[in-house]
Amino acid sequence: MDSKSNMAWPWTHVDDTVLVQTGGGTLHSVVVNGLTTAGDITLYDGVDNTGDVIAVLHLDPATSISVQPIPFPYDAKVDDGIYVEYDQTAVADLTVMHI
Repeated sequence: MDSKSNMAWPWTHVDDTVLVQTGGGTLHSVVVNGLTTAGDITLYDGVDNTGDVIAVLHLDPATSISVQPIPFPYDAKVDDGIYVEYDQTAVADLTVMHI
């Protein structure tokens, strides 16, 4: 996991289940940079998968019509953190923008 803060929105590169941020803040957006295997990725307001669900990305490369990055804007306030959980089949490369 790489995290950078020299852009307008700090970002974290994600390719597996990970705690992106602890504490309050904002989940600005998630960009799907690419995927190879269908699956679900769940975003939580929390430090693990017991937090409140912000969103579930249902990803399927068979139905994708573009190889360009796909942004999902949220601008969601989080109270406890941002946790990204990949299911057992998802293989995807994401950029999570957050503060």
